[in-house]
Amino acid sequence: MPKRAWQLILAVPMLISVACVGPRPTQPRVDSSTLTDDGFQFYLNEVDLVTVDEAYRAMLILADGADTSENFAEREQKLVDRGVARSAWELQPDHVIDSGSVAFMVCRICDLKGGLNDRLIGWSGLGDRRYALRELIYRQMIDDSVDYQYMTGAAMFALMRKADALRAKKGLYESKGVDLTDEGDRDAEGHLIVPEAVPPASGAPTNE
Repeated sequence: MPKRAWQLILAVPMLISVACVGPRPTQPRVDSSTLTDDGFQFYLNEVDLVTVDEAYRAMLILADGADTSENFAEREQKLVDRGVARSAWELQPDHVIDSGSVAFMVCRICDLKGGLNDRLIGWSGLGDRRYALRELIYRQMIDDSVDYQYMTGAAMFALMRKADALRAKKGLYESKGVDLTDEGDRDAEGHLIVPEAVPPASGAPTNE
Protein backbone atom coordinates (compact mmCIF):
# COMPACT_ATOMS: atom_id res chain seq x y z
CA MET A 1 0.00 0.00 0.00
CA PRO A 2 1.36 3.49 -0.86
CA LYS A 3 2.81 5.50 1.99
CA ARG A 4 0.24 8.26 1.48
CA ALA A 5 -2.59 5.78 2.00
CA TRP A 6 -1.09 4.62 5.29
CA GLN A 7 -0.85 8.25 6.42
CA LEU A 8 -4.54 8.75 5.70
CA ILE A 9 -5.49 5.60 7.58
CA LEU A 10 -3.42 6.62 10.60
CA ALA A 11 -5.01 10.06 10.53
CA VAL A 12 -8.57 8.72 10.73
CA PRO A 13 -8.55 7.96 14.49
CA MET A 14 -7.21 11.46 15.13
CA LEU A 15 -9.96 13.06 13.09
CA ILE A 16 -12.58 10.98 14.83
CA SER A 17 -11.23 11.90 18.26
CA VAL A 18 -11.45 15.58 17.37
CA ALA A 19 -14.97 15.28 16.06
CA CYS A 20 -16.07 13.45 19.20
CA VAL A 21 -14.85 16.11 21.58
CA GLY A 22 -17.90 17.30 23.48
CA PRO A 23 -19.09 17.61 27.08
CA ARG A 24 -17.11 16.01 29.88
CA PRO A 25 -17.95 12.32 30.27
CA THR A 26 -18.21 12.82 34.02
CA GLN A 27 -19.10 15.93 35.97
CA PRO A 28 -16.96 17.16 38.90
CA ARG A 29 -18.39 17.10 42.38
CA VAL A 30 -18.11 20.88 42.67
CA ASP A 31 -19.91 23.42 40.50
CA SER A 32 -17.10 25.80 39.47
CA SER A 33 -19.56 28.68 38.98
CA THR A 34 -20.13 28.77 42.75
CA LEU A 35 -16.43 29.24 43.53
CA THR A 36 -14.54 32.47 44.09
CA ASP A 37 -11.75 33.25 41.63
CA ASP A 38 -9.16 31.96 44.10
CA GLY A 39 -11.14 28.80 44.74
CA PHE A 40 -11.66 28.34 41.02
CA GLN A 41 -7.94 28.29 40.36
CA PHE A 42 -7.42 25.50 42.90
CA TYR A 43 -10.40 23.71 41.37
CA LEU A 44 -8.61 23.69 38.01
CA ASN A 45 -5.74 21.73 39.51
CA GLU A 46 -8.13 19.00 40.60
CA VAL A 47 -10.59 18.69 37.71
CA ASP A 48 -9.86 16.11 35.01
CA LEU A 49 -10.90 18.10 31.94
CA VAL A 50 -11.53 21.83 31.44
CA THR A 51 -14.61 23.15 29.66
CA VAL A 52 -14.68 26.12 27.30
CA ASP A 53 -16.53 28.24 29.86
CA GLU A 54 -13.97 27.41 32.54
CA ALA A 55 -11.10 28.16 30.18
CA TYR A 56 -12.59 31.55 29.30
CA ARG A 57 -12.94 32.35 32.98
CA ALA A 58 -9.33 31.35 33.56
CA MET A 59 -8.18 33.63 30.74
CA LEU A 60 -10.02 36.63 32.18
CA ILE A 61 -8.51 35.98 35.60
CA LEU A 62 -5.09 35.82 33.97
CA ALA A 63 -5.66 39.03 32.01
CA ASP A 64 -7.53 41.11 34.59
CA GLY A 65 -6.84 39.45 37.91
CA ALA A 66 -10.56 38.72 38.30
CA ASP A 67 -13.57 37.59 36.33
CA THR A 68 -16.57 39.85 36.80
CA SER A 69 -18.68 38.25 34.06
CA GLU A 70 -22.18 37.02 34.77
CA ASN A 71 -22.26 34.24 32.19
CA PHE A 72 -20.47 32.55 29.31
CA ALA A 73 -21.78 34.93 26.65
CA GLU A 74 -20.31 37.89 28.53
CA ARG A 75 -16.97 36.13 28.98
CA GLU A 76 -16.79 35.23 25.32
CA GLN A 77 -17.66 38.74 24.19
CA LYS A 78 -14.95 40.27 26.36
CA LEU A 79 -12.31 37.92 24.96
CA VAL A 80 -13.47 38.32 21.36
CA ASP A 81 -13.51 42.12 21.66
CA ARG A 82 -9.89 42.03 22.81
CA GLY A 83 -8.82 39.62 20.10
CA VAL A 84 -7.99 36.99 22.70
CA ALA A 85 -10.59 34.53 21.39
CA ARG A 86 -12.33 34.22 18.04
CA SER A 87 -16.06 33.83 17.52
CA ALA A 88 -15.31 31.80 14.38
CA TRP A 89 -14.23 28.96 16.65
CA GLU A 90 -17.88 28.49 17.63
CA LEU A 91 -16.92 26.75 20.86
CA GLN A 92 -19.69 25.51 23.14
CA PRO A 93 -19.46 26.45 26.84
CA ASP A 94 -19.94 22.92 28.19
CA HIS A 95 -17.58 21.23 25.73
CA VAL A 96 -14.02 20.33 26.62
CA ILE A 97 -11.51 22.99 25.51
CA ASP A 98 -8.63 22.01 23.25
CA SER A 99 -4.98 22.84 23.88
CA GLY A 100 -4.70 24.92 20.72
CA SER A 101 -7.47 27.33 21.72
CA VAL A 102 -5.97 27.75 25.17
CA ALA A 103 -2.50 28.31 23.70
CA PHE A 104 -3.80 30.98 21.32
CA MET A 105 -5.48 32.89 24.16
CA VAL A 106 -2.43 32.67 26.41
CA CYS A 107 -0.18 33.94 23.62
CA ARG A 108 -2.46 36.92 23.11
CA ILE A 109 -2.70 37.72 26.80
CA CYS A 110 1.06 37.35 27.27
CA ASP A 111 1.79 39.33 24.08
CA LEU A 112 3.77 36.51 22.47
CA LYS A 113 4.25 37.06 18.74
CA GLY A 114 5.85 33.76 17.84
CA GLY A 115 8.07 33.01 14.86
CA LEU A 116 7.79 34.06 11.23
CA ASN A 117 5.23 31.41 10.28
CA ASP A 118 3.15 32.37 13.28
CA ARG A 119 3.16 36.03 12.28
CA LEU A 120 2.46 35.47 8.58
CA ILE A 121 -0.03 32.62 8.80
CA GLY A 122 -1.07 31.82 12.37
CA TRP A 123 -2.37 35.21 13.41
CA SER A 124 -4.35 35.58 10.16
CA GLY A 125 -6.55 32.71 11.30
CA LEU A 126 -4.88 29.92 9.32
CA GLY A 127 -3.41 27.48 11.80
CA ASP A 128 -3.63 30.13 14.51
CA ARG A 129 -4.01 27.70 17.37
CA ARG A 130 -1.44 25.23 16.07
CA TYR A 131 1.30 27.85 15.83
CA ALA A 132 0.37 29.28 19.22
CA LEU A 133 0.75 25.86 20.80
CA ARG A 134 4.15 25.43 19.17
CA GLU A 135 5.22 28.74 20.68
CA LEU A 136 4.26 27.67 24.18
CA ILE A 137 5.95 24.29 23.73
CA TYR A 138 9.11 26.06 22.54
CA ARG A 139 9.01 28.25 25.65
CA GLN A 140 8.44 25.16 27.85
CA MET A 141 5.19 26.60 29.15
CA ILE A 142 3.21 23.51 28.15
CA ASP A 143 4.06 19.88 27.47
CA ASP A 144 4.51 18.69 23.90
CA SER A 145 1.09 17.94 22.45
CA VAL A 146 -1.17 18.58 19.46
CA ASP A 147 -3.53 21.52 19.12
CA TYR A 148 -6.70 19.38 19.11
CA GLN A 149 -5.79 17.54 22.30
CA TYR A 150 -8.16 18.16 25.19
CA MET A 151 -6.96 20.32 28.07
CA THR A 152 -6.63 18.78 31.50
CA GLY A 153 -7.10 20.76 34.66
CA ALA A 154 -3.57 20.09 35.88
CA ALA A 155 -2.10 21.29 32.59
CA MET A 156 -4.25 24.42 32.68
CA PHE A 157 -3.26 25.17 36.28
CA ALA A 158 0.44 24.80 35.50
CA LEU A 159 0.12 26.94 32.36
CA MET A 160 -1.72 29.67 34.28
CA ARG A 161 1.11 29.91 36.81
CA LYS A 162 3.77 30.15 34.12
CA ALA A 163 1.77 32.68 32.12
CA ASP A 164 1.21 34.78 35.24
CA ALA A 165 4.96 34.80 35.96
CA LEU A 166 5.68 35.75 32.35
CA ARG A 167 3.22 38.65 32.40
CA ALA A 168 4.79 39.93 35.60
CA LYS A 169 8.29 39.63 34.14
CA LYS A 170 7.25 41.54 31.01
CA GLY A 171 5.57 44.26 33.06
CA LEU A 172 2.16 43.63 31.53
CA TYR A 173 0.30 44.07 34.78
CA GLU A 174 -0.90 47.59 35.42
CA SER A 175 0.76 49.24 38.39
CA LYS A 176 -1.22 51.82 40.30
CA GLY A 177 1.98 53.05 41.90
CA VAL A 178 2.37 55.21 44.98
CA ASP A 179 3.05 58.93 44.77
CA LEU A 180 6.18 59.43 46.87
CA THR A 181 6.66 63.05 45.84
CA ASP A 182 5.41 66.10 47.69
CA GLU A 183 3.88 67.73 44.60
CA GLY A 184 0.45 67.72 46.16
CA ASP A 185 1.81 69.55 49.22
CA ARG A 186 3.05 72.63 47.34
CA ASP A 187 1.28 75.83 46.26
CA ALA A 188 1.21 77.33 42.77
CA GLU A 189 4.64 78.91 43.32
CA GLY A 190 6.21 75.64 44.45
CA HIS A 191 6.41 76.50 48.15
CA LEU A 192 5.79 73.70 50.62
CA ILE A 193 2.43 74.05 52.33
CA VAL A 194 2.74 73.64 56.07
CA PRO A 195 -0.57 72.90 57.76
CA GLU A 196 -1.56 75.34 60.49
CA ALA A 197 -1.48 74.09 64.03
CA VAL A 198 -4.93 73.27 65.33
CA PRO A 199 -5.54 74.78 68.78
CA PRO A 200 -6.41 72.20 71.44
CA ALA A 201 -10.02 71.85 72.43
CA SER A 202 -11.15 73.60 75.58
CA GLY A 203 -10.01 71.74 78.64
CA ALA A 204 -7.63 69.50 76.69
CA PRO A 205 -4.11 69.08 78.19
CA THR A 206 -1.25 71.00 76.54
CA ASN A 207 2.52 70.59 76.49
CA GLU A 208 3.11 73.88 78.28
